[in-house]
Amino acid sequence: MQLAVIMSLYKNDTVIHVKEAVKSLFYQTFPEFDLYIQFDGPVQKEVESYINGIQKRNVYVLRREVNKGLAFSLNELLNVVLDKGYSYIARMDADDISMPERFEKQITYMEQHPEIDCLGTWAIEIDAGENEYFRKQMPVNHDECLNFFKKRDCMIHPTVMFRRSYFEKAGLYPEDTYFGEDTMMWAKGFRAGCRFANLPDYLFKFRLDENFFQRRRGWKHAKSIFTLRKKVNKALNFDIQANLYACLYALAKLMPEKLLNLIYRFLR
Repeated sequence: MQLAVIMSLYKNDTVIHVKEAVKSLFYQTFPEFDLYIQFDGPVQKEVESYINGIQKRNVYVLRREVNKGLAFSLNELLNVVLDKGYSYIARMDADDISMPERFEKQITYMEQHPEIDCLGTWAIEIDAGENEYFRKQMPVNHDECLNFFKKRDCMIHPTVMFRRSYFEKAGLYPEDTYFGEDTMMWAKGFRAGCRFANLPDYLFKFRLDENFFQRRRGWKHAKSIFTLRKKVNKALNFDIQANLYACLYALAKLMPEKLLNLIYRFLR
């Protein structure tokens, strides 16, 4: 088996969304993968019952009684799958949906481009009612990804597929951030010489929950954004313009929720 898929569950994940996420994996046109699920502390009873009832030999469940956060959970899963020798590791979130051809197209691309260590895709953002909200396009080649990263993240985290070489070069997820473990993961990758790309294909549905914008605004979030981006800019020797973008990014998090919604939709 060359592909492992890693997914973390926690108390706020609902059984409806978890079912959709897991079923989207089982409907993949590339069926040869193992799914590793980490319970990041207690989960809802309906979710636990559903996961326990999955009758598939390629599903492995790890449990922990204390919530430790996403980065900690992903690292636990990575320590397991890297030890087993998988060539590729794909991310999946418990409330999103992978299109049927996602893994097949990512594996094909990775096989044809052995220099790429991390491959994402474009995504269709959907709202709580599963209506299309926004079609999110990302930079395609490595140089475009690096240039884009001077402003904001160049990868949609749950869409990515890693080659195991990524972790051999850059290590695991940092666990010392308030949020933004994915941002720091990309920074570690760039600094370690990893190569990035995104497939220009909508192979993922990314769910925006009802509190999406509320959870991404406020003074604490703005301060953390600025601190995080300054750390990234310093690590990668980005110029002063990158720090200006960091200021603007942080200021956006202080705006009213409705205005932030408009910026998110029209100014990306």
